Amino acid sequence: MEVEEMLNLLDAWVLEKKGRSLDWAEKEIIRLSWLEVDYADMNIYGYKPSYIERRLAQGLWALVSEVIGEGTKVTKKRFRLAMEEAIKKRSRPEAPAREMTFFDAARDANNRGVNLKQAGEFVAARKEFELALKINPDNAATYYNQALMYEEAGIVDHAMQLYQDAAFRGFAAAYCNLARLYIIEYKDFHKSVEKIGHGLKLVETEKVEDDKIVKAGLLTYLAWAWKEQGRYEEALVKLQEAVKLDSVRGLTYGIMAQVQENLGNDAEVVKAWKKVLEYAKSDERDEDVYIGKARQRLKQLGGSN
Repeated sequence: MEVEEMLNLLDAWVLEKKGRSLDWAEKEIIRLSWLEVDYADMNIYGYKPSYIERRLAQGLWALVSEVIGEGTKVTKKRFRLAMEEAIKKRSRPEAPAREMTFFDAARDANNRGVNLKQAGEFVAARKEFELALKINPDNAATYYNQALMYEEAGIVDHAMQLYQDAAFRGFAAAYCNLARLYIIEYKDFHKSVEKIGHGLKLVETEKVEDDKIVKAGLLTYLAWAWKEQGRYEEALVKLQEAVKLDSVRGLTYGIMAQVQENLGNDAEVVKAWKKVLEYAKSDERDEDVYIGKARQRLKQLGGSN
C-alpha cells in the first residue's frame, strides 16, 4: 500500500473513532514511521527530534493504539505490522449494517462540524454542531468543539458557557479552558482555582482520556492563578507536579520561571527560561509570549543559549 493511501485511511479511522483528524505533524510522524525513519532523522518543521519522540510521538501512538490496536499497544516499531493487520481485518466482508441510532447521527454531525471548522467554514460548522446537540444534548465533545470555535472568534462569554456545559458532562479538558479564561479574561483567580478543583476531582475519580496531560494542564493553570495571588511557594509545588506528568509543556516552564524569580532562586530561573525556549511553540496559545520573555530575561541574566 502506498504511504499516502495508508495515511488517508488511518486519518479516516481516527476521525470516525475520535471525532477529529490527524494534524499535519502527526501525519508526518506516521508517514516517516511507515518508511522506517528514526526519530533522530525526522525533519519536521518547527519541532526538534527530541520533542517529536518525547511529546508528540508518545500521544500519537496512544491514539493509534486506541484506533487500531484492539487492546494491544502500537509502537513505532510495530506500527506498520499493526496497520497492515487492521487493513486486512477491515477489508473483510462486513455484517449487515445496523440501523443508525441517534447517537450515530449526533456523532456524524459533530465530525462534520470539526472538519468544517478546520476548513475555516465556521457558519456551516456551527450549524452542524447545533444539529449534533439537537439530536443528542448530552454530547460533551460537541459542546467543547463548539466552545473552541467561539473562543477563537473572540466570543468569550458564549465560549465560557459552552465549556461549562462540556465540563458538566464530564469533559475534563474543558476545566482547563475555563480556568485559563478566568485568569486571562476576567482576572478572577478565585473562580479559576474553583474550576481547577472540579477538574482535578474529575480526573482523579473518573477514567478520563489523556488524564496525565489534562491533569498537568490543570496543575499548570492552578499554579498560574496562585502566582497571580502571590502564593509562589504553593505554585512551585504544583508546577513541579505538572512537570512530572508532562515534562515538555513550554507554558509550565514559563510560569515556573516567573515563580522562581519571585522566590529569588536565580539559578532555577535561568534553567526554567531555557526550558521555555526548548519546548514552547509559537503556535500554542499563551506560549508565544513566553518565548519572547525567555529571550529577553536570559539576555538580561546573561544565561542565553
